[in-house]
Order: sequence, then C-alpha cells, then structure tokens
Amino acid sequence: MSYFSDDEMRALTERLSGMTNPVRLVFFTQTFGCETCATTKRILEDFPRANALVSLEEKNMVLDTADVELYGIVAAPGVAIVGDRDRGLRFYGAPDGYELVSLLEGILIASAGDSGLTEESRGLVATLSEPRALQIFSTPT
Repeated sequence: MSYFSDDEMRALTERLSGMTNPVRLVFFTQTFGCETCATTKRILEDFPRANALVSLEEKNMVLDTADVELYGIVAAPGVAIVGDRDRGLRFYGAPDGYELVSLLEGILIASAGDSGLTEESRGLVATLSEPRALQIFSTPT
C-alpha cells in the first residue's frame, strides 16, 4: 500500500520523470530506538513505483555492519543515495513534508551525475588538498 495519495504519487512520478540514470537508495534502519524508521521505509517504497530507475535496498544498522561502514552511515534512518558511483550523498531522518524535497533533489543530482556547481565553485573545490565533509541541515522553521 502506498504512503502517498494518488495525487501525491502523480506529483512524485512527475518530479522523478527528469531522471536520466539509475539511482539506488540504500536505506539503513533498525528495529529498536528508531521512531521514524517504519514511516521512512513506507515513503521510500514508493520511489521505485514512481520511477523504475530508482531501486531500494534495505540494510540493518546492527546486522549489516560492513555496509554501515562502507557507506559511513551514522544514524537510522539513513539513506545513501547512489548513482553511477557513490558521491557521498546521505539523507538522515524521515523524508516527510518539506524534507521530501531535499531527498528528491539528492536523487535527481545522483541520477544526473552532476552536482550543479558553477565553474567557479568547481575550481574552488579542485583546490582542496584533503577530503572535506559538508553537512546541510534543513528545517521548515
């Protein structure tokens, strides 16, 4: 059963219609201590229904420790958004309400294989001599 209403599913399908390449959503969950994991799973299950280029893999934070380490997941629910390669796009929390937009944008970026950065920003990134972690936090308030 879909998490989204029929109208919402049509909107989701329309939003994902711009995808050009496959994207895997690697969803990390846990049974205990995660109030939003079940809701997140229901939401994520609709993405492959909305566009066949999206696939969903479920991993357990406790049992799948090699995958937790591989993707650098630090909390559940966590989603690694992986296109042609893993570019480090991660989404934490339930992608419900306004947060859904951030997950959708991550999927479209991974599908395109392009960050959307300007040439100037790409030049600045190219000057970095060691890896950096960038975290973006969003809230509707």
